[in-house]
Amino acid sequence: MNLTRRQKGLLGIAFVCFLIIISWIGLSKFFPESNSFRYLPDRIYRIIKIVFGGDPSGSGLETENVPLELIIAKICAIGILLFGAYKIIQKVFSEQFNLMKASFKKNHLISIGISKKGRQLFKSLKDDYQKQGIAIEKETEHADINAVKKQGHLVIIGNAEDENTLIEAGIKRASTLIVFLENEQTVIEIIESVQDIYDKSKCQNELLCFLHISNPRLIDLVKNTGIHFQNNQIQLRFFNIHKMLARQFFSQIPLDMQKVGKSIADINKIVFLGYGDFAKAMLVQALRIFHTSVENDLQISIYSDHADKDRNYFSEQYPKADKIFPVRFHKFEGTFNEMIEKEEVMNKGDQTLFITAFDQDQANLNAGLELLEKTQNANFPIYVLNAEGKGLRKLINYSTDTDRIKFFGQMEEICNLEFITGQKQDKLAQAIHDDYRKLLSGASSESEKYTSDWLTLSEDAKDASRAQADHIPYKFLLTNKSWPVADPNQVSFSTEEIETLAIIEHNRWMAHRYINGWDFGESRNDELKLHPSLIPWEILSESEKQKDRDTILRIKILLNS
Repeated sequence: MNLTRRQKGLLGIAFVCFLIIISWIGLSKFFPESNSFRYLPDRIYRIIKIVFGGDPSGSGLETENVPLELIIAKICAIGILLFGAYKIIQKVFSEQFNLMKASFKKNHLISIGISKKGRQLFKSLKDDYQKQGIAIEKETEHADINAVKKQGHLVIIGNAEDENTLIEAGIKRASTLIVFLENEQTVIEIIESVQDIYDKSKCQNELLCFLHISNPRLIDLVKNTGIHFQNNQIQLRFFNIHKMLARQFFSQIPLDMQKVGKSIADINKIVFLGYGDFAKAMLVQALRIFHTSVENDLQISIYSDHADKDRNYFSEQYPKADKIFPVRFHKFEGTFNEMIEKEEVMNKGDQTLFITAFDQDQANLNAGLELLEKTQNANFPIYVLNAEGKGLRKLINYSTDTDRIKFFGQMEEICNLEFITGQKQDKLAQAIHDDYRKLLSGASSESEKYTSDWLTLSEDAKDASRAQADHIPYKFLLTNKSWPVADPNQVSFSTEEIETLAIIEHNRWMAHRYINGWDFGESRNDELKLHPSLIPWEILSESEKQKDRDTILRIKILLNS
């Protein structure tokens, strides 16, 4: 019979307990004198020796006239031995103890993988929700295991693709599963293993699964396979940490400018130094929402180590992006003077949003400080991606010489449970989608791809509502209104403001379509991605213009909802 790790561990623990019990009974029979309190230390001492392989019948009890000092010394020695025995047993049986504790867990959270992001997620779980979860980690010597354990969470070592490991973590009793891995194929393998467990055992437990998947096409593929409909107890949700950070960053920019009394419309150029995963998501978000004037004249520059390769891949992935804003890729070889001169940041720094977004924090900090040094006479802020280094951020924030450095992307902000589940970030977007469905009232002009409920909606359609929601703060600040809104009932726009914002809204809507590969067509065709409204505002029909005006007018309703 094949025993599981938990069964083997429980047998080992039971054997040690059995050995202690029979040793205690045997000593009471072989040395009746040891039944008295006077010889209790000696009895414990002998049991420890027996557990570690000593002779249970060896050496007699000490004599009555042993000095009190020696008895105290022996008791102290016993304490040291007990502590050592505890540490050894803890080391040997720690995994078994964890498995045993896990078997009593119910309605708990399980997270796959202990990276820096996973560690922060568990910290959020404890600090924000006062709950303890279970982490599954493949590497036995992972650097962050102890940090997670110190927070009171259980760590189970094993491969989460293996059904036994998931069962040991209590997947059939858990309420939430978060798969926080970079390898998307592994993410899919894990959720299939979970599905198999539930199907085989006919488990009726309700499980909410959050999967970290960056590729929107893969998300739609998983949805379309119906994997989460085979068992109604398993519900799939998807999140992309890069996209979520990009949305958070561009929601903060208008507030930063509001604080210093500047208009968001003053920005006419965005410069990215570095083109890592976060920068790629931020570029797409900028194309989606950074529409701040009717002229739509923003320019975007990317400085990366592999400019030609990055340019070709971007053009292949977003072939219509050049219809939104001009995006220029430049080779960055570690020299700043040429870039500073080319982008005219000394003269137009106030009109430029400068972002360092390499994959490594150290590279971003070095670039930010170097740029700060070379632009001492300028006053524009430099946004630096910095996931770690909390102490360093505090140090720089306290320095008046480096107040132009603005950190973003902190792990403690983007890797909390609420951020990952998207409950807060998508709240307004979901309200926009629900409002849109009500307005359609069963109209057949819109495809089901854009009118289904939020949970089954395609990523493209979700992103359409997200982009609309993310642009609302821009609309307020473009009309010199404060954000956030204290009382939505007091929101009002003049006729001139409505017309201006409607034009900007039309440009923003077209940008989202272009990002997803749509183009102009005389009649709408969802298969070929053609739409008759992908034309400049000036030649748009009056009925289509009114739709954009209505979008502005309904902002008050959306904020109230």
